[in-house]
Amino acid sequence: MPKENDLFAGQGLKADLSPMIDLVFLLLIFFMVTANIITYPKDPNVIIPVASDSKVPELVDGRIVINLYEDGTIKNVGGGTLSLSELTQQVASRKASNPNTRLHLRAHKGVPYRHIQDVSRASAEGGVPTVIFSTYQTSK
Repeated sequence: MPKENDLFAGQGLKADLSPMIDLVFLLLIFFMVTANIITYPKDPNVIIPVASDSKVPELVDGRIVINLYEDGTIKNVGGGTLSLSELTQQVASRKASNPNTRLHLRAHKGVPYRHIQDVSRASAEGGVPTVIFSTYQTSK
């Protein structure tokens, strides 16, 4: 006989919580998988400089990650080498599809400034003047 204060009193029904538990586990797995997708592969040949005032940018959407080597070679995350004109075209096409596009520059700590300036100029010519520089807060 059901009690008066039961949720489904008088109907003879009980709430089954097992589908809700399954749903919680599926959501947990989904968020764990998507959290790993957001990270970008790091090239071990690019040694990032240390800056004590560095901050982790909060907005990840719309980043174009570029590696800049000591000799001035520019590579995208996929490993393909880019010229400055190709970089400008890539930035312009990404800017057309996403107005929040920013360039994330992973420059080797020994790269001459002129190469950084060239990449920044190519990005600005493509319509993206915002450049995020990768740094570490402390040495590894």
